[in-house]
Amino acid sequence: MMSPLRLLNAWVDHQRLAERRRQVEWQLGVIFRQPVTLRPTLSGGGFDRIYRAHEDSPRAKILASVRMNVPGRDRPAKEPHLPRLPLTGAHRIHRESRAYRQLSPLGIAPRLIACGEFFLANHWLPWPRLSDVLRHHSHLLWDLLPVVLDAIREMHENDVVHMDLNCGNLLVAPDFQSVVIIDFEFAPLRSMITFDQQRFDYLRLAHNLLKPRRGREAAFQQPARFVELFARYVPETGLGIPDALDTAWFERVVEHDVIRTGFEEIFGTLDSESKVIR
Repeated sequence: MMSPLRLLNAWVDHQRLAERRRQVEWQLGVIFRQPVTLRPTLSGGGFDRIYRAHEDSPRAKILASVRMNVPGRDRPAKEPHLPRLPLTGAHRIHRESRAYRQLSPLGIAPRLIACGEFFLANHWLPWPRLSDVLRHHSHLLWDLLPVVLDAIREMHENDVVHMDLNCGNLLVAPDFQSVVIIDFEFAPLRSMITFDQQRFDYLRLAHNLLKPRRGREAAFQQPARFVELFARYVPETGLGIPDALDTAWFERVVEHDVIRTGFEEIFGTLDSESKVIR
């Protein structure tokens, strides 16, 4: 359940967005050729607020999911040591809309419907987040991880990186045969080469999967299997790569000796004293 403070913040944001909501409702009404009403969701969208666009009828069918910038909401990164840049509102919208245009034809991102200076509307999918699935069914890690890693590989092959890959940014199809990637809110540092951006994506996902109430128990019971799945889907090998990645960015990956050793063979050296990309 959302805390009273978060509920209050959501209500305050909803009031501040009144004029923007009216503008977006009008624009979506033109697109869908019918009146549209935006209804707030209980969850935030990082720096922004997430709404669902409903048709204005007794059925109130959901037409789209809408991300909207909150004026003055641009905040510094919670983890400033990470090699990524939190984008301003308009740049977040631009980055996410560009990613959806590139990835939705491949079936690994929602279909973009409309975007403007401060909002983005995409096809709404009633799919659970990977974090929610694993919280209740951690044994499904072995069924879902190959699907997730394949989607990430395809994303990278199409020149898109995420820089905030976690289980909450992956929506799982009801049949567990596909996933879509959402919430492209960060950009990589310019000094970070593409290979480092990609291995950062994989390692941050692994770091998040190894949280308690995610896939930690299953992975620690079969660490070699966990490593083998990543080795199967990651196209590059880390053997002989001299540039270490800082373990502070994915501390859980190095907690288990088998996982750490296996991941160093895939991704290269993991070093707490690394000076690369500070």
